[in-house]
Amino acid sequence: MAVEMARPLMDPAPERAKRGAFFFPMMFMGILSAAWFLARFMWGGTSVPKGVDMGMGIGLTVLMLLSIGPMLGARGKLNRGEDAGAIGNFAILMVVAILMIAGIISTWGAIPIGTGYGGIYDVTSGWIGLYFVGGLLGLLASFMKGKRVPERFRNERWVAHNVVSFWGELVLLWTAFFVVFYLL
Repeated sequence: MAVEMARPLMDPAPERAKRGAFFFPMMFMGILSAAWFLARFMWGGTSVPKGVDMGMGIGLTVLMLLSIGPMLGARGKLNRGEDAGAIGNFAILMVVAILMIAGIISTWGAIPIGTGYGGIYDVTSGWIGLYFVGGLLGLLASFMKGKRVPERFRNERWVAHNVVSFWGELVLLWTAFFVVFYLL
């Protein structure tokens, strides 16, 4: 009887995913607040330096906006129980994460770190890069669990929901970063 009463608590429902994902929005707001705090120094009369690679920034932003499709696809497939399809979307998002990390690292040499803008850009983009590493690791863990232990993946689908939610926050974070550091 006690086991039957506890079963609803262990149900991998979206409500559990929302409770488990509470840490991710807090992390997201922390980096967003740090970016705004650091960017306020740029708003003190300086503009975006000419050395900023606008093409790379636009390319990475377009890549992130295009990743909304696989993200929403993964969410929909997880909701319908189509785990194999969601795993395919995770693979696409992992490739996007690797490209984003490489793109962020490649932009660090554009502006000297000794300038105010360069230092703030490098620190903030470095933190965002770490979030992409975290997202990549979460996607990889979900991908491997889905491939190797499908039954466990099915029983703990809420973990994959959390990873997909975190990716949505990365899309918002990068878009805000692009606006602050490339357009303002």
